[in-house]
Amino acid sequence: MEEDKNGQGGPDMGDGKLEFRGVKDTKLENFWYYNKWKVILGAFFAVVIGICVYQFIDRDTPDVYLMYAGPQYLSSSAGGSLREALYAVIDDYNGDGERGLGLVALTCMTEEQIEHLESQYHAESEDYIIDKQANGDNIKKFDMEIFGGESVICMLDPSLYKRVREAGGLEQIRDIFTDEELEDVELYDSTGIVLGSLRFAKYYSGVGSLPDDTVLCIRKVSTISVFKGKKKYESLHDDHIDAFRRMVLFEYPEGYVPPEETTGTGEK
Repeated sequence: MEEDKNGQGGPDMGDGKLEFRGVKDTKLENFWYYNKWKVILGAFFAVVIGICVYQFIDRDTPDVYLMYAGPQYLSSSAGGSLREALYAVIDDYNGDGERGLGLVALTCMTEEQIEHLESQYHAESEDYIIDKQANGDNIKKFDMEIFGGESVICMLDPSLYKRVREAGGLEQIRDIFTDEELEDVELYDSTGIVLGSLRFAKYYSGVGSLPDDTVLCIRKVSTISVFKGKKKYESLHDDHIDAFRRMVLFEYPEGYVPPEETTGTGEK
């Protein structure tokens, strides 16, 4: 976050009370005096939400590469919870003796999401402005990751999901699962699954905390795989298909009863 630079006519913070040089508007002085922390915190969170790019890659070569992109801000704690859930279902595909994960999280918002968020805070008299330029930069990073990045399994906001689907970059769900396997799975459409409907999301809070409309999908073999070694990349893609299936077909541990099934039964 860049620090504001105050030139001539800027605020003097020397005595703890704000004085605007050359500005006689006492209302502005009073506003800052009584609301300065609200403004400072609002500006801080505005920048955080606007430009957050979270990356975690294990020291060794990851077995699985996954990306979340959407309006949710993933703190290091939230990212850690998401990683723990993924570690529980992926395998040691590269045979190095450890399960490794490459995770990218991009905070990206649509214009409607930005307007809705700002209106919420304005209604509560909070000063809250999203850095739209930084948000646009994150969307560009998303496009680059989808085109030439490592991420294969994706958890996406519907608006971003549609960008990839319309470009023809996603696998058909029914090419990965049988009709019988999909009986209890809520499809978003032919290439996406409603993440929040899965047992995987209901059991692991790190997954379930993502927005309810997040779409789970998996990319096709990248067209740039020819530059990375097609056979090796296809083998890596098969590993991701296996991890994707494990997420979708996840079963609750024996004896576990999901909260929605205990309502009114007296069970805990």
